[in-house]
Amino acid sequence: MYFENLLKGVSKDLAKEVVSAKIALEKNFNDSTIKRKFIEVVWKLYEYLCRNITEDYEIEKRLFLRFGLLEPKYLSTSDVQKIRKIPFVEEVENVFYVDEWLLAVKNGKINPSSYLETIEQPRVLTSNVSSFTKAFEEKITERKKYEKEVLEIVKNISFEDKPYNKAILSLIDQAIERLKKLKQLNREVEILYNQIEDLEKKQLSDEKIENKKEFTEYMVIKQMLNKSVGRLGNRFLVLSSIFLTNAFMLTKEVLKNKIEEVEKIDYKIFQRSIKGVNIRFLPYFIIVPGYGDYGFCWEPFEGLNFLSGRGRVVIPMFPKNLDIAILRALGDYRWKVSKELSFGHWMEEGLTGEFYNYMLDNKIKERPDEYFLKNYILWILKESKGVQKLEKEVREIFWRYLEFPEDIKIKLSNLSYVYKNLYEKDKRRKRR
Repeated sequence: MYFENLLKGVSKDLAKEVVSAKIALEKNFNDSTIKRKFIEVVWKLYEYLCRNITEDYEIEKRLFLRFGLLEPKYLSTSDVQKIRKIPFVEEVENVFYVDEWLLAVKNGKINPSSYLETIEQPRVLTSNVSSFTKAFEEKITERKKYEKEVLEIVKNISFEDKPYNKAILSLIDQAIERLKKLKQLNREVEILYNQIEDLEKKQLSDEKIENKKEFTEYMVIKQMLNKSVGRLGNRFLVLSSIFLTNAFMLTKEVLKNKIEEVEKIDYKIFQRSIKGVNIRFLPYFIIVPGYGDYGFCWEPFEGLNFLSGRGRVVIPMFPKNLDIAILRALGDYRWKVSKELSFGHWMEEGLTGEFYNYMLDNKIKERPDEYFLKNYILWILKESKGVQKLEKEVREIFWRYLEFPEDIKIKLSNLSYVYKNLYEKDKRRKRR
């Protein structure tokens, strides 16, 4: 019944093709020609369902788009149980399965992704403004804390007709220190307030413009799936226990926890500076089905919207090494954000510039982004724990541009002279 419901409403010719290819494969799974034909037909079905997705799609269609689940009998009992345990509806604001992503784009809740070389100016969406609003609320809360402290200090100052004693002078110094912080916080509040106002005006303006563009996100999804698999990877899109033996099963909850773990080490990865005010601005994460091993950043921003545009990061659902797939994706996001924000000077400035020139000086022939990813993975997995795996110059570049939080820096500086020396340089640089 599952397979029949999956094909309900599909064009007759395509449905016949799928049924025929499925029967042939089940009779002779080891025939390479039959398998190749089956893979080709399944990809056609997947693209067809992506292109025509609607809110009232049968659950079977959604499960196929989400997990590649074409036929439950291809799974062992334990694998079926694993799938059943994954909540079908799980609201994580910035993490999506393919079916959810397509619907969000089709319904205008998310801007379409840039496809191939076409970059269009996207609309400003409520979800894009939410990160600014959250940062604004946090700054207001922090400002209130300092306001209370200033009032409390002033209450404790007793005014007499004689010179202030040391205790009162100390209170005045404390008040001055907090007033300076209050002034700085107010400036940040003002910047964020104006920014939100501008974005909301732009949002209203965008909503008045009718958007009748053709739905093309299904083509982007196909490209994402292909890229996660790689040129020589397993393109068998259908979920089967045969290929799950050494693979992980990625869910939203697992991904969210893994990202938070990395963010404790690379704590500035999602920070965006708006006129000197740092806010946490998460990209969208799309979990794609299939046996891909390569996580990657599809685009670091929405088109050319560097201010409020959210990027897209793709993670395969069934990789052999989940940690590496996620770290590759986050490292790629790091590289592409830095490259885009250099505005054409990526070979000379900042993280990408210093790293590229290190490669030139040392005659390293690899692609800069790929070589960066290898080093980024070692930075997070090894160097953050004090295991020295990077070249000295690379470590110095990463220490400066991908800096660890203070507690990790202190811990490392107590472990080895190498890190202690970097930490001392850090302190001197900040004093300057």
